[in-house]
Amino acid sequence: MDGLLSGRLNDWLLLVAAIVASMIIFASLQKVAKSLLVPFLIVAIALILAKVAFGVTPEHLWYESVHVIRRLGARFM
Repeated sequence: MDGLLSGRLNDWLLLVAAIVASMIIFASLQKVAKSLLVPFLIVAIALILAKVAFGVTPEHLWYESVHVIRRLGARFM
């Protein structure tokens, strides 16, 4: 009988530990998501405005970003 109760106690402790761990992981992921949401929205709004106001195409943005990365790479090497 004593072995049965200690097994259940271990199960309950494991359950509580799993719940606490999942709460900690969820809270940290929620903080990361909130911190990434605002910059993502700012970039998305800026890209939409660039498209509407200046007619910038995604291909042009890709070309310019690759060009900037290559220039920075050449400068620091």
